[in-house]
Amino acid sequence: MRVAWPVRNCSMFFWSKFVLEHLLAWTGLFLGLCASGLIFLSFFLYLANKENYKNLVSLFNKKHIFPAPNSFNHMMGFLGVFPVSRFFIKLHKKKKIFLLSRNDPAYDFFEENNLKIEPWMRYVSVIWMTASVFYLICLLLALILSILRLN
Repeated sequence: MRVAWPVRNCSMFFWSKFVLEHLLAWTGLFLGLCASGLIFLSFFLYLANKENYKNLVSLFNKKHIFPAPNSFNHMMGFLGVFPVSRFFIKLHKKKKIFLLSRNDPAYDFFEENNLKIEPWMRYVSVIWMTASVFYLICLLLALILSILRLN
């Protein structure tokens, strides 16, 4: 005797709660590990350019004062490199910076010293933003997974 499976049952079986929970959990784990790997990679990128970073920060500190959040961030080493590099990128592009008035002489810092933004600062910025997006997706997947397990 042959048993025929209806097509509609196969698709329902594949997307069962058990399979969906595993997909969400493994995807969240993968994205979380990728984000951690990106942060780890940015640490080595920072270590390779640590002296360049410290020179840029000290040169800026000699002539100008960092605005409120970055006055703390520039002293944090690796953990502060992302916000400070974003600060310098915005300063180089002459974009509006929070807690820094538009007519502040700090906006002319790169022209005064004939400097350019180092490519590694852009890479660190992109890496940290990508890792942040991965962590947010991971958080969203964890929230969906917890809602699924409540039912």
